[in-house]
Amino acid sequence: MPEAASEGRRQRKKRQLRAHIYETARQLFLKYGYEATTVAQIAEAADVAPATFFNHFASKSAVLAEMTSEVSEHLQALVDAQLGRSVSAQERILGFADGVASNVAEARGLARDVLLELMRGSARPGRDAPYLSPVHEPFATIIREGQAAGQVRADLDAVFLAEMVLGALNVAITHWMNDPEFPLEQWLGRAAAFISEAIQPRTPPADPVSGKPSR
Repeated sequence: MPEAASEGRRQRKKRQLRAHIYETARQLFLKYGYEATTVAQIAEAADVAPATFFNHFASKSAVLAEMTSEVSEHLQALVDAQLGRSVSAQERILGFADGVASNVAEARGLARDVLLELMRGSARPGRDAPYLSPVHEPFATIIREGQAAGQVRADLDAVFLAEMVLGALNVAITHWMNDPEFPLEQWLGRAAAFISEAIQPRTPPADPVSGKPSR
């Protein structure tokens, strides 16, 4: 067998084993929680020796840290899905919030652990929440398209309005990270509904004489 082919097979098996350990850890985090899960439990469930675990991950927290990279990718996928819908900007915002709420409901404890890890590793004073940064531009696109269609107020620029939309959603997420019992799903829906109303086109004030909207 050629040496290159042998090396390729070894690398493939190594990647597959790493992915197996990673997925096993994810399932245990979901079932028991991150803090309650040990490396020994992960190794046993993955049917590998603890030393094999450490050959692939420096620690249990290294597995969680790797999961944080998936958060941004997943949020981008959620907002991209909304960009593909032929609906109003408001419906896209509500759809995004519903998507986030559904995902949190499926993996509530793990999702919070991942976001907290992301904040610890990436948050900087005066900067946006790291998990929302990748969706700023897609949200600005949603706002711009809404403005062009007459669905969104045009007296403020799209980037600013996108910041306000994400800021309102982030308030709910921040409260939840501080208090795991916080009703995140409910608040995400309320925040999305509130901001959707706030970005509606402005109605000109009525003319005091005719009672019609002034131009």
